[in-house]
Amino acid sequence: MVTHILSRILRLCIKHKLLLCIGIMLGTIQTGSTQQSDFQFWPQIQVGYALSSRFKITLEEEVRLRENASLLKKELTDLGLTCKITRFLRLGLNYRLELTSKNPDDKSWRSGLYGDIMLRQKLQRFQFDYRIRFQSPKIESIDEATELQQLLKNRHKLSVEYNIKGIPLTPEMEAEIFIPVVRKQPLIIDEYRLWIKLSYALNKRHEVGIKYGVQREINVADPLTAYILGISYSLDIN
Repeated sequence: MVTHILSRILRLCIKHKLLLCIGIMLGTIQTGSTQQSDFQFWPQIQVGYALSSRFKITLEEEVRLRENASLLKKELTDLGLTCKITRFLRLGLNYRLELTSKNPDDKSWRSGLYGDIMLRQKLQRFQFDYRIRFQSPKIESIDEATELQQLLKNRHKLSVEYNIKGIPLTPEMEAEIFIPVVRKQPLIIDEYRLWIKLSYALNKRHEVGIKYGVQREINVADPLTAYILGISYSLDIN
């Protein structure tokens, strides 16, 4: 019964959130509108350790470079714990330490918690994931400033990956939207991200990946569109 309910929830989330993402992206295409663009580079390293068959801890370090990958934008350090409830449901709690750099002489440290609820459904060689994240407004804010009236942000991400038979290469696509929760104001969407990824498993413990994405602000007069190249390396200790 639980498996059937979770499977239906995931299918509904995929259907409606995907439609919402498409609608947002189409709605933000404006001819002649003022906007900025930037190329960014995001390298990432992740180390994971399975405490048991249900619990796993991860430590992740990411650097984000902006202004055509010439200036530091952020350094992110994430320490997380994931619990596998069932094959369809996972819960995660993470602590993030973030260094934000507006310019070489103006850097600031921020930290905060975020929690994840993750649903997963496999269909033959396809894997569908839906994740909702609740995070403190002190981390990864769009305007690089903390709004006092903002309670938290929630982020909705849909992804689909395909397991290629006989090859340890996994292509993946992702779509994500950011929604701030503000007192006495309706829900609005801050930005969206779109990714295409390729991951290659060197063996059971080591994996490398490359991704290309587009991130765009919404509901601002002068939106920033970032074109992002990311590379990653992950290691499972056990």
